[in-house]
Amino acid sequence: MNRRTVLASVSSVLFAGCLTESSPGNSGTNEPNTSTSGTTRTTTRVTTDAPTPDLRIPDENHCPPFDDDVKRVVCYEDADSETNLLMTPSKERAELPNDAISFTLSNETGTRFTTNYYHWRVWKLVDGEWFYIAPRVVPEPAMMLQSGGSHTWNLTIDNATLGGRIDGAQGTEDITLPGVGGGTYAFGISGWFEGQEYDNGTGVATRFELVGDSLSLTPTDDLREVGRDSEEKHVRADETNATYLATRVEKPDGGTVRKIPEQAIRIAPIRNLLASFEDGISQVRLDGRNVYLRETPQHIDYKGAVYKIETVEN
Repeated sequence: MNRRTVLASVSSVLFAGCLTESSPGNSGTNEPNTSTSGTTRTTTRVTTDAPTPDLRIPDENHCPPFDDDVKRVVCYEDADSETNLLMTPSKERAELPNDAISFTLSNETGTRFTTNYYHWRVWKLVDGEWFYIAPRVVPEPAMMLQSGGSHTWNLTIDNATLGGRIDGAQGTEDITLPGVGGGTYAFGISGWFEGQEYDNGTGVATRFELVGDSLSLTPTDDLREVGRDSEEKHVRADETNATYLATRVEKPDGGTVRKIPEQAIRIAPIRNLLASFEDGISQVRLDGRNVYLRETPQHIDYKGAVYKIETVEN
């Protein structure tokens, strides 16, 4: 397969933004305008969506599908020499526990591409399904990649020290990815072309392999056991301002969300709760740091078992 040579120049414009929680398929929120009196102010949105440049991509996509705002995905594995918007890896595999790999986004479409270099994304492919891994917190400026320009992310894989909490936010050029095991991953970003609406987006991604052992979910170094009562274990972290309870359940009374170790290790309460289960224990109580879990109670499917996780009174 012929693949194009990527330019090395960088072209971006940075505007002020804010920190927001990131999740698969969510690069921010758009809320209706409201006046200071509390009444809703209706605005008329005029759509002047320009045509998408001819990206010369096949219909097949072997990369993650991104989200509902992304209408097409340019996958490096499906590209040929005619593809003019591309995410190119410096190599196709990296070695655990420590290695480095770069990814370059190049734009030769003839049209400016608006994106956010902070909102690069990494997924892992497990059992034919893509699971979003990182980052979890994303500043939201608008950045412009002019036609003829490129931008490179230098990604360091680092499993050397996993005992502490894993930071949610990262940067735009030199980034670190701890807490990952062997397998197939993807690196990508999304945006839209000049004259288009943001919800007529284009995703650009590439796959890569991490060669090494599977990730073993262990608690943070500051976690200690403080008591047991029958089938319940009580654990505590150094910083405590919230209490969580995880219960192994046979028949959940709500929908379940599957999580893989690379996801669980990034959310300290979920990491410490799941890693504390052992034979004979059906419930774990955790005194730990207050972290936004989106909703509780929630049911997590982890390695074939279902756990009900909720916040409780101290």
